[in-house]
Amino acid sequence: MLDHDDCYWLPVLPAEIRLQMEKLPPNKQDWPVELKKEYDRLRSDFVRAKAEFTTWFRKDRDSRMNRTCKLILVYLVDCLNFETGRCDPSQQAIADELSIGLSTVERCIRRIADARWIEVVRRGKTTTNFYRLRAPKAKVNALLDNAADLKERRLEARKIRMSMPSDPSKVRDHFDRDPAKVKGHDPSKVRDHEPSEMMGKHMNRTPEGEHLNKGTCFEGSEDTYPRESIPVHEAHFGDWVRRNIPDVTRHREAFRLLRERKMTPEILRRLAA
Repeated sequence: MLDHDDCYWLPVLPAEIRLQMEKLPPNKQDWPVELKKEYDRLRSDFVRAKAEFTTWFRKDRDSRMNRTCKLILVYLVDCLNFETGRCDPSQQAIADELSIGLSTVERCIRRIADARWIEVVRRGKTTTNFYRLRAPKAKVNALLDNAADLKERRLEARKIRMSMPSDPSKVRDHFDRDPAKVKGHDPSKVRDHEPSEMMGKHMNRTPEGEHLNKGTCFEGSEDTYPRESIPVHEAHFGDWVRRNIPDVTRHREAFRLLRERKMTPEILRRLAA
């Protein structure tokens, strides 16, 4: 980046080298070795400066630099020609390329200029404007200091989190090396039921002719796990689960239901079955 008038400017090909190129053949392989090396070095500096410039204005939190303004500025950076130093796309071309309205482009160009990221050189009513890309040194230094401060605060917060002891209540109550207890199942023993009892029933509905106050299958049954006996804290709930639910593969589901306050005696009977 070129430092001039309290701003950083994107470097383009110097005028003296451009004059030498006009006298040389178009093929760069036929150029003098020293001139070709100097051209490649300047070209590399130009590409690096464009990337650095884009990083700077993307970090700008100025209220004038909204998302559309930054999108237009990215387009202007791409339009900057290294060999000629020209950046003069028409506002209509910008609007067509970015699929936005012409009035939006006009408004955003003024906002970008007010934020001092570009200098607009007006060349008449029938000629497109010329844009000079620049970065105010004071703004760039403030942006870099703010980014460094945020990074330092994140590192400090991470160190604090790493130094804090973990919550033992959130540790799994079994280890990966513990074998899972699989319940035995004999496929030949199928529970008998009477098909005629299910005929005429509707899922999630009361069939016509069935009384609404008919007792459910849980009426008259005694709770195996009364609600009062279910621990409410995870520290006590872990011991209780190990005693009452032999299948360790269901312990995690039990803890999840407890945290979501959905644990009921009926659900515990199902998990312990």
